Amino acid sequence: MTGHGNRWTRERVSALRSHHKIPIFRPVPDGNEPWLNLNEAAGLLGIAPKTLGLAAEAGEIEGDHPLPDGPWIFSRSTLGEPAAQRVVHRARQNLHHPTGSHPDQQNPFSSIA
Repeated sequence: MTGHGNRWTRERVSALRSHHKIPIFRPVPDGNEPWLNLNEAAGLLGIAPKTLGLAAEAGEIEGDHPLPDGPWIFSRSTLGEPAAQRVVHRARQNLHHPTGSHPDQQNPFSSIA
């Protein structure tokens, strides 16, 4: 709902963006977006999203969580820093809680047409 209790429409969003000079989203040409959500960032690092989320909550890796019920957002450049590599290294050393699926694990849904 808008501040006046109305539903958001295409026209209202367009007017709001125009009024506040918010540019239209356009994907980057090379496909490497500068910001990633939790699942995308975890996939890039090769660890489980839960592992990355816990590290972000603990302040071990820089991530933004602008809304209490919203997604975690990570800068692609931050994921290449030593702090992120320490999280990845520690996650891969933890044999009781693996970082993700084993590479040889078969997909149970691949036979479904």
